[in-house]
Amino acid sequence: MDVEIKRFKSRPVIGIRHRIAKSEVSEFIKETFETVGQFCNSHGMQMTGPPVAIYYETTESEFDMAAGAPVKEVTATTDQIVELELVGGLKATTIHSGGYEELADAWDELIGKLKEDGLVTGMPCWEEYLTDPRKEPDSAKWQTMLVEPVH
Repeated sequence: MDVEIKRFKSRPVIGIRHRIAKSEVSEFIKETFETVGQFCNSHGMQMTGPPVAIYYETTESEFDMAAGAPVKEVTATTDQIVELELVGGLKATTIHSGGYEELADAWDELIGKLKEDGLVTGMPCWEEYLTDPRKEPDSAKWQTMLVEPVH
């Protein structure tokens, strides 16, 4: 696993945040990306990067998480679709190649490597979905950047 440590600037995100069972994450992300994408388009918000899933807290059975899109500027929100942030600072990143069902193992490998290197990890962490599965049906070719705060 190739890991890069770099400094990120904070970026605004428009998205939906929920506490959700781990078994429902895939469906939540898919539905949220469709809803947020339509909302961005209808309110003239310019996306500045790939869709993201942000993880604020995890328990054995659920996540406090959000899904959405980084935007140049948040110009509208609702009770459901809110302004969020990809928090800046020092982050460890790696690119996972393969299907989403393999992401939990990729996260475990990343966190393990960082701890072996003496780094302290934190939250929130996030995933940036670099490959659009509607354009690339072969999940073996999908790429996801994992972003983990470190200090």
